Amino acid sequence: RYCEVGTHRTREVGGLSLSGVFMALVKQNKADKKDGKDPWIEFYTQLRKKGPECRDGVLQDTRWDFFRGKDFLSYMRENMHLIDPLPLKAKGSNSKPDDVIESLANHMIRTGVIFRADRAVKTPKPGKKLLKFPKRLEMHQDNCFVEDGFYVWRFVLPDSVWTYLGSAGLVVVTIGCCLFPLAPHWVKLGVLYTCLTLLCLIFIISVVRAMIFGAVWVLFGKHLWVLPNLFSDDVGITEALVPWYEFEEDAAKKAGQEMPKPPSLLSRLLAAAATACTLYCLYTYSPETDEMRAMARTSHKSILEMLDLYEVPKQIGGNVTNTTDISNATDSASPESQEEFVDPASSASAPADDVDDEALEDEDSHIDRLLDGLEPEEEDDTKEEA
Repeated sequence: RYCEVGTHRTREVGGLSLSGVFMALVKQNKADKKDGKDPWIEFYTQLRKKGPECRDGVLQDTRWDFFRGKDFLSYMRENMHLIDPLPLKAKGSNSKPDDVIESLANHMIRTGVIFRADRAVKTPKPGKKLLKFPKRLEMHQDNCFVEDGFYVWRFVLPDSVWTYLGSAGLVVVTIGCCLFPLAPHWVKLGVLYTCLTLLCLIFIISVVRAMIFGAVWVLFGKHLWVLPNLFSDDVGITEALVPWYEFEEDAAKKAGQEMPKPPSLLSRLLAAAATACTLYCLYTYSPETDEMRAMARTSHKSILEMLDLYEVPKQIGGNVTNTTDISNATDSASPESQEEFVDPASSASAPADDVDDEALEDEDSHIDRLLDGLEPEEEDDTKEEA
């Protein structure tokens, strides 16, 4: 403000001393801050919050917010009352609105609030069109306001309470993701089924979009897309849901491009018939309903087993045995008892060459009767010897 006001006063008055420039600056600041607020700061804040559409792009390895010159013009034409409290010299009864807006934009450029940029990629790839908001920018040599230019914001909004709350929430979500393996079983199942539901929803929406597109194209030769920005990586989450539908022909007219002529009605009907035959063959040779259900159950079980979610994980519980007491009791036992002690593991791993087959069969039948709730019969002496 000092350099701008000082230079302006010196050019207008001529040989004005430094003290005169300083006093003029003080008077203008007092006039601008009658209510204790700078009208320029309020105007810039209003533009950043509710002004022309802004996107972020990469300029010299740094991400900046920028807007288009045509969007700035259209917004200011509808909100000329925002310029009234500003000390702008271009204002007057005989001034045209576009001249006032252009003067305002050049004032913002001179004060360093915005600066002009250009597309880093100026020619589109074959079969594609230039993006409305480019992802990469570069500096423009002619730093002035034009309607077709892009302008980068250097004015940063002050941090609000929601910024701190969002930062704290991001930290909490990150810690929760790190602790996900320790989450309860129902939380893991909830996350899994939520993700599967979203995937199914996206698949259903894609199928419905394709069906509507094919029907309109066959009947009318038009390219109609429901939720055209749904899978676009150039827009945000809220902007991906608008507009609800759009014809590619209308979008091409707005962008100044020409769409190729649609094929004839006979060609479209033949394409529809081929698609219908393909779907009928798939339906004819598809598995039966019971087989599909069995495959679905098997896939469901496989997913749960892969993520270790098929059953509730076992928890540590029960009485904990002191291994030190067991070792002490073993050491203090008499030699006779130690000789009589036989390790189950060693006996289980002993060779089974000397074991009679009939004894094994009798033992298996004995175990089967116990499992069936039957009382075991008395074994004769021969079985015991075996």
